[in-house]
Amino acid sequence: MVVYRCRHCHRIIGEYGGPWDDPLLGLSKLTPSEQRDMLQDIGPDHVQVNVLCEGCLPIPYDEGLWYN
Repeated sequence: MVVYRCRHCHRIIGEYGGPWDDPLLGLSKLTPSEQRDMLQDIGPDHVQVNVLCEGCLPIPYDEGLWYN
């Protein structure tokens, strides 16, 4: 299972019942560095993807955020 959570407000954005490396998600195409930054194991067969929700996108510029 894949859980998408906002890395700023920690709100759950969505869930996907399949594996994180499902080609439809495209997460396996991330570089190893991007995978370390965005993906977090949260249990057996559960991965959390840390992204930003729409409500948090206009937060101040931060070089460590994926969208900059």
